Amino acid sequence: MPSIRNTLVAALMAFPTAMGHSWGEQLRNIDDKGNYVGQYGYPRGFIDRPDGTDDPMSYQIPQGRAYINKDDLLCPDDQREQKQSADKWPRLKAPPGGYVAIRYQENGHVTRPENNPEKPDKGGTIFVYGTKEPKGDEKLVDVLQWTKDGQGGDKRGVLLAMTDYDDGRCYLNNKTPVASEREKFSPAYAMGTPQSGPSNTVMYCETDVKLPDTMELSKTYTLYWVWQWASIPGKAGKQPNGLDEYYTTCMDIDAASPDVAMAAAAPEAMAKFQMQQQDAGTAAHPHWNSRTALFTDSPFKREYGPVTSEIPLLGGGSGSGGDAPFPTNSTPPAGPTAPVTTSAVPVPSAAPPAASNSPPISAIVPSATAQLPSPSNSAASSATMEIPTLSGRPGAAPTPPAGDNGVVTVTDTVMVTVTAPAPTAPVATPPAPPAVAPPAITPRAVHSIYHRNGAKFRGL
Repeated sequence: MPSIRNTLVAALMAFPTAMGHSWGEQLRNIDDKGNYVGQYGYPRGFIDRPDGTDDPMSYQIPQGRAYINKDDLLCPDDQREQKQSADKWPRLKAPPGGYVAIRYQENGHVTRPENNPEKPDKGGTIFVYGTKEPKGDEKLVDVLQWTKDGQGGDKRGVLLAMTDYDDGRCYLNNKTPVASEREKFSPAYAMGTPQSGPSNTVMYCETDVKLPDTMELSKTYTLYWVWQWASIPGKAGKQPNGLDEYYTTCMDIDAASPDVAMAAAAPEAMAKFQMQQQDAGTAAHPHWNSRTALFTDSPFKREYGPVTSEIPLLGGGSGSGGDAPFPTNSTPPAGPTAPVTTSAVPVPSAAPPAASNSPPISAIVPSATAQLPSPSNSAASSATMEIPTLSGRPGAAPTPPAGDNGVVTVTDTVMVTVTAPAPTAPVATPPAPPAVAPPAITPRAVHSIYHRNGAKFRGL
């Protein structure tokens, strides 16, 4: 009997099981070649996992309810203050504008997707928010309103990144089909072990974040790692009304110059701050600076509880489940194009028309000098056109040349007005065609010219 127990314990140590969920565990700087550089960094109140089977920092929202409410706190109890748990688990030092990897174990959510068929593809979405003004009682609902442009919610923070939970290369070393396939091209080795043969540890997932250029040196900047793992209504027949499920980690970064934050550290210095299960990985995700997510909408579009009806979203509307029952990628349909309007042509003036980006009418009618608004850019140009007028004779009075029997040759500048028919109904503006030289107008203007001496000239 003891031998069976020892064998089971050894198996659990070698192949961590999906007993828990996920949290941001370790932060690394990424250089411009995609390598991890500098020292390790950790979230607030970090607790190391002893053998990969425990769940020491998992924080789920909501707890005991199907849906979140306005009072749910974003950070767990030991992460509501800006402090580290010990000198062994320091904050990351990172340069303003640099890239940072937030690393976490997938705990079976990637390698055993059949266990949760009601969840979104790729394990749901991770949102990373940043702020210079964190609160000890930060509310999840408040932070979820922050947007990329910093204009969402109370405007204290900004959405920095959206990535899939499954980054495409991470796995537990559990010999599932997914893990076995991935370790062929991304083998993972424990620190201090020979990097040969089959993988012998976990390949961490990561969320890649570009920090703001506006971070101030020697000051602290806060990141909120928010994993949305909602149950989709109607998917796989489970959770017919949907279910909220979030896991969050709160962490701080000390802004430092690149030469300080990204300097190479001696092996003994690195060993002092490494986790018990520290891997020997040196390269960030292959697409660390260009990753995208399946779901790119507001997190409230995957909210199914009553709180969403109270949250005004940018652009109008509220949450209430944007992708029920599926797919995960929701793209709002394009709205109707505003009707084309016209107005009366103003009285001509002697002033030349204002410059615009519209094509000159000379490209359509030779020798004309007026400009017309481009029909393919009606939203950006004026609905009227300026018609220039001739305020005086363009030169000296004509005189008969010698030996021509008094015949006077008169040259006139002809003004041509081109009037387009008014639209009879609102129409959608078609996409602008490639820029090509417009064809010449076939009909020619017929004009007559009268002079004070009674002479009359006709021409085309």
